[in-house]
Amino acid sequence: MVGGGSIQKLTTNDALEYLKNVKDIFRDKKETYEDFLEVMKEFKAQRIDTAGVIARVKHLFKGHRDLILGFNTFLPKGFAITCSPEDETPPQKKKPVQFEEAINFVGKIKVIK
Repeated sequence: MVGGGSIQKLTTNDALEYLKNVKDIFRDKKETYEDFLEVMKEFKAQRIDTAGVIARVKHLFKGHRDLILGFNTFLPKGFAITCSPEDETPPQKKKPVQFEEAINFVGKIKVIK
């Protein structure tokens, strides 16, 4: 399954199941799912090549190793996505700075000077 191009014949159900997994994983981030669909449309219309699809899929699915590697099933022979440790770390959500924290920080800077 992983390794770029599958020996078994892929079916529409394979593609639909993968899409369902993507949709389920990103149910709280609908824009990621929609971006993925857009990438697939661009590829089908030949506006991006296989290497472009790979780069965009890795970016969209960062932190979701199974989805990234699972996409290999749909790639042509000779192409494969690999995961580096940074691909496996989901993007960190930045905690908004609270007003009180900001005031404390500014106070500490004043004390240092």
